[in-house]
Amino acid sequence: MRLESLGGVLLSASCALIACQTSPSSPEEDAGTPPADAGVPDAGLLPDAGLARSSRNNLRFKGPERLSADFAAALALPEEQVCNELGRYPCTAQVHRVTLGGVDPYNNELYEPLPATGVTSPLAVDRVALAACTQRVTIDLTTPSSGVLFGHIPLDAQGRLVDRTGTPVKEALTALYQRVLLRDPTAAEVEAFFQLASDIETSSSVQPGRDWMKAACFAVLSSAESVFF
Repeated sequence: MRLESLGGVLLSASCALIACQTSPSSPEEDAGTPPADAGVPDAGLLPDAGLARSSRNNLRFKGPERLSADFAAALALPEEQVCNELGRYPCTAQVHRVTLGGVDPYNNELYEPLPATGVTSPLAVDRVALAACTQRVTIDLTTPSSGVLFGHIPLDAQGRLVDRTGTPVKEALTALYQRVLLRDPTAAEVEAFFQLASDIETSSSVQPGRDWMKAACFAVLSSAESVFF
């Protein structure tokens, strides 16, 4: 699949799953004091799932160590295999450490993290997520019997999903959400991935099934719900 085509697929998948909006927190909220209207639902903001509004509204980026550890645990990968530059240099520990909010006292004399994430931070997150998902998909397709997520999804002779709305696909999506976000996917999220499979099959992809697996994994792994806490 061409890079620009895969990029469009990943972008559409990620946009379809955005479900978390943030607003700046006040000093009182950071100190642990809930706002005056905490606990008062706003029908215009809350989804129909009956989720409670956060009393602090204070999302925080996970940073390189937590991000790498969580990605590795979710995809059952050794942490050193999540992402490596040239197969040698860990993306989160060395290459993108500062960009992801870490420090670098030995090489750059940076003893405190930057006060805010930079414009390249989302790109670094995406790179780490895509590298980890590529590893997981490759392992699952190479040794289906020990696959963690996608090993039991059948592909046809053209590399497409045999049944993109079938039970194996639904079970893989459920496992993906449970491992990454610790919850089940909603019906709308599952439907979005069904449509994503259809979109990839009508694109220029030469391995639509494999590309769908990577895109589905990437969309969930790089979502705000995954990279913030």
